[in-house]
Amino acid sequence: MNPSNRPGRVPTAVLGALALLVGGAAVLLHRFAVDRPVLDPVVLDWARRHLLPVRLGLIALGLLAVVLGLRWAWRAIRPERHPDLFLDDVVVTAKALAAAVRADAEQLPGVAAAKVSVVGTPALRLRLTLRHGADVRHVWRELDGLVLSRARTALGVDVLPTAVRLDLAKRERQRVRPARSPGRMAGWRSR
Repeated sequence: MNPSNRPGRVPTAVLGALALLVGGAAVLLHRFAVDRPVLDPVVLDWARRHLLPVRLGLIALGLLAVVLGLRWAWRAIRPERHPDLFLDDVVVTAKALAAAVRADAEQLPGVAAAKVSVVGTPALRLRLTLRHGADVRHVWRELDGLVLSRARTALGVDVLPTAVRLDLAKRERQRVRPARSPGRMAGWRSR
């Protein structure tokens, strides 16, 4: 699991597990109590006698659900962190690390441009634009063997999660211009 995606995946997994448990319990209760109502009549009578506290409790639960939903939505849409790294007594900024990896990646044969960002704790996102005719397998081997291994060594880690996107550069258009005859000038007519 990519560390930068953990805050979104953990709550989703917990909610999915809870929904599965509630659904399973509903199926089991339905099998054993087919003729009974969903809510027990004793509970309904108690709720009718204590209508104000029940309503206030339901309103509080609704507000809590709204607040939690807004908080979750805010965490999902906020910009990702680009953390600085602390190596011994030196602080390496995310921009410096991204610039170093980008410079190394752009030196690879077949790579026209590279865009790098540092996310998570730390993880890399690379977007490489390949020239036409580039050998993708060779670029991939060189990226892992030279660029990423150098970054792992510099950071002192064995594993550096990396997402790589490969794009092809747009082919340059060649304009074909009609050849002009040497005896004719533009705007002149021969008589």
